[in-house]
Amino acid sequence: MDTQGTRARILAATTDLLEAQGYHATGLNQILQQSGAPKGSLYYHFPAGKEALAAEVVEIAGQAVTRDLDALIAAGLDFRSALVPLLAFFCQRLQTSEFQKGCPLATITLEIAATSDPIQQACRTIYRDWQDRIEHLLINSGWSPVRAPVMALFVLSAIEGALILCRAERSTLPLEQVAEELRHIVEERSIR
Repeated sequence: MDTQGTRARILAATTDLLEAQGYHATGLNQILQQSGAPKGSLYYHFPAGKEALAAEVVEIAGQAVTRDLDALIAAGLDFRSALVPLLAFFCQRLQTSEFQKGCPLATITLEIAATSDPIQQACRTIYRDWQDRIEHLLINSGWSPVRAPVMALFVLSAIEGALILCRAERSTLPLEQVAEELRHIVEERSIR
């Protein structure tokens, strides 16, 4: 019996469904149907239920972006250079999903993080990881370690807001415009 393959299919199906339609609109039967998993396998692999499954999905999806940011840092990129592949990644996700997917955490964060401790903790951890990586890229761009954390929060907030606006507009233009403005802000500040 291929239990790891079944578990991976359940996680992949849940990731797609939660990001596209949200927590409350995603039912366990829908997850099973999309994953092709046998009915009893969901509670076998996720005995704590849908909430624990969703928290794990948030961690997995968020860690994928964290690994991408780590790769940009390891390549020695500064913020401006790292923004190019980051922008391409999010634009591609938006376009290939017909604007159903932007940030892999945003939909579930907005919908349920305020009422679910496990999901809130997973979202908070991932967002803080991303902010730490952005801070590192800013320091690589000449920002002071004192100012970089606040600017990293600003950058993350601007990108997250732009991704939501992209979905509302069904266009990548808000993200492209925000990215261009962030480039200018970071460049001007690092010159001083």
